[in-house]
Amino acid sequence: QIDKSEHSFTMLLHTARKSLAGRGLARNVAVRTLAGGSFYKVGANSGASTTGEGVTGDVLDLAVNLKNTRPGDLIEVPYELTVGGSFREFWHSAFYCHDRISTSTPFARKLGLQDQVLPFSLMLFLTGSMSHADAAKVQVGFRNAVYHWPAFAGDTFTKKFEVKSVRNTSDGEHSVLTFNCSLINQRGRVCMSADKTMLFDFAHLSPSPVEASPPIDNDEDMFRSHLLGKAEVLGELGSHSLTPLRPQQLIVHTMNRALSLTQSQQLASLARLTHERHFNSHKFTPSSEMFVPGGLVLGLAMSASARDLHEILHESVLDVTYTNNVHPGDVVSAVTYVKSLDENISGDMESLVVTTVGVKGMDSEDLAKLSFPVELFEPGMTGRQMEAICEEKVPELKGKIVVSAERRIIRQASRSEAFLL
Repeated sequence: QIDKSEHSFTMLLHTARKSLAGRGLARNVAVRTLAGGSFYKVGANSGASTTGEGVTGDVLDLAVNLKNTRPGDLIEVPYELTVGGSFREFWHSAFYCHDRISTSTPFARKLGLQDQVLPFSLMLFLTGSMSHADAAKVQVGFRNAVYHWPAFAGDTFTKKFEVKSVRNTSDGEHSVLTFNCSLINQRGRVCMSADKTMLFDFAHLSPSPVEASPPIDNDEDMFRSHLLGKAEVLGELGSHSLTPLRPQQLIVHTMNRALSLTQSQQLASLARLTHERHFNSHKFTPSSEMFVPGGLVLGLAMSASARDLHEILHESVLDVTYTNNVHPGDVVSAVTYVKSLDENISGDMESLVVTTVGVKGMDSEDLAKLSFPVELFEPGMTGRQMEAICEEKVPELKGKIVVSAERRIIRQASRSEAFLL
């Protein structure tokens, strides 16, 4: 542990209003605290239909009713998930990573950590997985994803979500909701937080121009600060960073891989996702209608960049935009554009701001032949804007970009004694 002092907490299940009641179940659903031992209490269906000796079934809708939510509404989810070592290793089997802080227990302990930490992409996937919001049409993106506190295999996590903003689309037929998501360990520490934006296939009843501001977390930079304080230890251990990076450099990554339908479904199940587009191969064609979850798409792009950006000690995600869907079996490759470099943070460590763009259906050899417009790497663009740039300036990428992620990474500067992976 970084700090032996932990703050005890009592997690209560509540919402600011009655939005936690399932759609159409408001009369039959009672919301209780965790001390009460239940999440939903669903009464018997008084409208059951029977015919002779048969009975027709009810389909229970257990999702949170988001049509009435407002900025500031809080949903504290009672489900608990213990991440075991097998979960961590399964993640490593699907997403390449050779950063010692996430793969080597002896290395992590030399940095004052109890064990190798769970990878950033795994933590973000868990933080943004929302079992209670399975009516989303598509995930739009992430912002401000911060790894506050180290997480380890054996930790047990709960989640809470605060509605940050609510608006309807210009056609008036869809709504866009942004949630501030927090992943909390068994000691009450917020290990990761992120803003997640989702598109829903309904018009919101009470759109609002107000944006809720989550409370300031005094521990926001605790993990990062701890690692920066280990500059001397890291210097003694030596740098494994393979290549020096410079601003305005574009790196074409050679790690190209896909997730099979089985892998996608297994990982989605481990995170307790419930959306039918991830599972129902009877209703949807896997190669064209089923989707790889957004957190896994980001994981693929970050995995593709891992070898060239090695060795990352800490990172945060500033902005993520999803553009085109990824189906099981789609090969994802990536490029990374280095936007800035700060070499004066601590010891021989450096901080870089980079944008990693994931591309489906193209090999690194194809990407190396293209000239990428610099504006494609600007943060805050919508998927539609990115597609327009591709159509005008690099048509080979139209319909191919799946995710764009602006990241701030901390790593040791490259040294001549680095070895090859």
